[in-house]
Amino acid sequence: MSQSNWPPTSAHSPTGDGLPAIAAVLHVTMGSEDLAGEPGTQPSVGRVDVYHLPAVDLTSVQGLILGSSVDQIFLERNRDLLTGFVTRGGRIAVMGHALTDFLPGLGVWRKIAYTGPKDLAITLADPHPVWAGVDPADLSSRKGVTGFYARGYVDKIPENAIVTTRIGRHALPLDFVYPLGDGQVLVHGGNDLTGWKDDPNTSARMTPQLIDWLTQR
Repeated sequence: MSQSNWPPTSAHSPTGDGLPAIAAVLHVTMGSEDLAGEPGTQPSVGRVDVYHLPAVDLTSVQGLILGSSVDQIFLERNRDLLTGFVTRGGRIAVMGHALTDFLPGLGVWRKIAYTGPKDLAITLADPHPVWAGVDPADLSSRKGVTGFYARGYVDKIPENAIVTTRIGRHALPLDFVYPLGDGQVLVHGGNDLTGWKDDPNTSARMTPQLIDWLTQR
């Protein structure tokens, strides 16, 4: 498991257009501070406010993490930008409940009617490097509480997708990955995977493994 550069630095200054990103992976968030990166460094992860994303030169960027709190209406308005990035070979990790059609194939998120822990239990499905070595028990319960990882599933996923995690008594599809053009899209229908980076168990593996996967072509 490689070491990740987290938290990310800023991707660019908001004062100019078409400026180069300073990292191979950009974490797209809402309201990020744009802080200058250290001179002469090339961090593995940069940070960019979603409203600045169209101004960033993505030529050298290999992967994007779309945080669960970002403005999906704005993402939908920039659907061509995101789709073009993936079809040309990039990788995007979508966090949270996809409620607008800002990328082809995102499926439909549906809330689970849960009555107890078994309804929200996470199980691993098709093998994938982001979840390699992760104990699903560490995802199912956090500090003795279930539901932190996700409280729903995704319907109408692409036929060529692999389902990497499932949820509940009926093993409904939760996390999945599918090809789009020459690239790939990972969809996680819950709280950001990066939120587990400091947990004292196997769930902490997901953040560096996600970054590794985003930078592979």
